Amino acid sequence: MSAARVRLESGHVVLIDPLALDGLSAQLAQVGELPESERFTALQALGKEGLRIGVQAVAGAVPGTYEVGLNCFEAAKDTDRDPGVFEIDTGTVIVIDGDALSAVARALTWDRYDAFLQSPLDDDSVLTEIYQETGGPRFAIVTADAASPFSGDGAFRLRADRLVPVG
Repeated sequence: MSAARVRLESGHVVLIDPLALDGLSAQLAQVGELPESERFTALQALGKEGLRIGVQAVAGAVPGTYEVGLNCFEAAKDTDRDPGVFEIDTGTVIVIDGDALSAVARALTWDRYDAFLQSPLDDDSVLTEIYQETGGPRFAIVTADAASPFSGDGAFRLRADRLVPVG
């Protein structure tokens, strides 16, 4: 799989399972409106309702597009208290620019996610529509591969030092 791309405008990303994004979409949209300092605490609290939600600072990040590949992740222990640790149960993580959390929580519904998964490889109309509502590619969908560090369901963390700026 090639690396996914995400446009970052903030200095942090939210890492969440698509099921958790759908189930908590209304709450996440509200949390995304909070000041950054309050947003982190609120996301940690929401993650206690089910799958953990990760929040990872991207040190030295400048606004731009970044590649997020399978090698950007590493396994973590379920008991690890690092706020960057997230849990997945679908074999997929959504990497969201922190400043776009509200827009993505509103636009990337389960029905749209499913429509994206069912669409032919050469049809990007679903993503294009969502990008129009979120201000561009402010999120990336990364699917696990058993032969990679991001190997499937469980607890993981993003290794922000492996995010690669594009262009």
